Amino acid sequence: MAFHQKDGLTAYEECRTVTATDLFDRKAPAFADYPTTTREVISNPKLDLTSNAIARTYRTRLRQEVADGPNYAGHYTVAFWGCGTSCTMFAVVNLKTGKVITASEFTTVTGEHLNADDFLPQTESDGWALRHRRDSALLVVVGAPDEDESRTGAFYYVVQGERLRLIHTTHVSKDCENAKP
Repeated sequence: MAFHQKDGLTAYEECRTVTATDLFDRKAPAFADYPTTTREVISNPKLDLTSNAIARTYRTRLRQEVADGPNYAGHYTVAFWGCGTSCTMFAVVNLKTGKVITASEFTTVTGEHLNADDFLPQTESDGWALRHRRDSALLVVVGAPDEDESRTGAFYYVVQGERLRLIHTTHVSKDCENAKP
């Protein structure tokens, strides 16, 4: 097996690793393209457990995140939790209404072959798979949706009303077959 001297990875493993360079896309929207001007303080926000199928199941985690206040698009909170090794689930909570919003395109994102912490670094995100800012309605989800590595990439959403609308996708396509040992 041929190992890359720098980090001990085989050529195949190195090829499969998704980096910030792989995710870069000149056509992708920027946080500044979707500014939000409201920075509201929501006193005692509630969680609407009937607004989404996952709300009741993950109510404890959602309530913990809601208690921290807004971290996205003025009066929203992006909440996330683990669902296995290198797996994340997420939801957006409207702190005014308590409604829980999820993406319709996938429910989980994995990052087993993701090494892109430096992708879109000027954010208020805590998780490796999510990029968001309090002053923008843009949310970027990074990784392999529903564990499907053939769809790995960056998924750009904007929150509109009570839904997340997918506005752009950057797919990472690599041919690593020639790099197999």
